[in-house]
Amino acid sequence: MNIQKYLHVQENKNYSAEITGSLLTVTGTEAVQFHIEDQADKLQLITKENVPAGALLIAMEHLFIQKPELKAISINQKSTNRQEFYQNPSLWCAFGKQSVEPEQWMHTGQVYHPVRPQPRPGELLYSRFVPVIGKTVSFRVVDIDRDLETFHFWHNQPYVAEFWELAQTESELKQYLEKGLTDLHTIPTFVEFDGVPVGYFEMYWTLEDRLGPYYESEAFDRGFHLLIGNKEYLGFKNTDAILKSATHYLFLEEPRTRKIMAEPRSDNQRIIRYVETFPAWRKLKEFDFPHKRAALLECRREKFFMGNFL
Repeated sequence: MNIQKYLHVQENKNYSAEITGSLLTVTGTEAVQFHIEDQADKLQLITKENVPAGALLIAMEHLFIQKPELKAISINQKSTNRQEFYQNPSLWCAFGKQSVEPEQWMHTGQVYHPVRPQPRPGELLYSRFVPVIGKTVSFRVVDIDRDLETFHFWHNQPYVAEFWELAQTESELKQYLEKGLTDLHTIPTFVEFDGVPVGYFEMYWTLEDRLGPYYESEAFDRGFHLLIGNKEYLGFKNTDAILKSATHYLFLEEPRTRKIMAEPRSDNQRIIRYVETFPAWRKLKEFDFPHKRAALLECRREKFFMGNFL
C-alpha cells in the first residue's frame, strides 16, 4: 500500500490506537476497527473500504512499533513491508517526493559539491506522531521574526551555553540565523512537539562543512547540531523521539544520503551515553577541531532502516 498523502501535524495528533484480542481500534474523528489475522511474519488487517488515511497510518505505525519482529502488514490484501513504510516520504515530509532530482554541481571555496536546496523560512519540513511520548514531532525552518526571542533565551541558559558557546545578544544571534538561512550548506530549524517549540536543530551537508576534511565525506552525507532549549521537554524519551525523527527525516529528504554524522564535544556525556543506547549510531573516533576535542559519530542508512528503530 502506498498512502500518497502528506499528513499534517494537526491531522494525526488526535488519533489513538489500542489492540484488544484480535481487534485493533483506531480512534480519531470516528472509531475505525481492524480485524487482525496472523500470517507468519506478516499481519493481515481486514476493515471496511474508504478508511481515512490518518487512521491507516496510525494503525500501521502502532503495529510496527508494538511488534518489532513484524516484517509486513497487509490491509485488505494490499501489503507493505516495514522498510517500504518508513522510507515513503509522502507520509512524513512536506515535499513528499519519490524521485531523485538531476545533480548539478558547484564550488564552495575549494570544495566541489552538489547544488543544495534552500527551504523557505517557516516552512514545515516533517511531522510524525510518536506513540511512545504521545506527541507529534515536527521540524520547520526558522522564521527570524517569529523565533529570535526564543532562540536568544535558549542560548543564554547556562546548560545550553556550556556546549554551544553562543550566549550572545539578540542582534548577534539574529546575524547567526541570517547567515544560516542564506548558507546553502545549512538548514536551521525549530523542533516542535504538537506545535510547541522545544529545541533547535541545525542540519548541514558535511562535504562543504568544517567536518568534511576529518573523515571520508561523500557528496550527500548529512550532519547536525541539536539543543533542547525548553526544559519541560528534557529527558531520555523526548530526546530519543527527536533524534530518531531527525535521522528519519534526513534519510528521507535525500535518498542518496547514505550516512548521517555528528561531532559533539568529546566530553558531552549526555550525547555519548545516548548513542550507546541507539545501536543505529556508533562512535568512530575522537579528533581535534581547532576549537574543541570532538567525537565523530556515524549512522548508516541501511543500519537505521533494517534495525526497526522507529
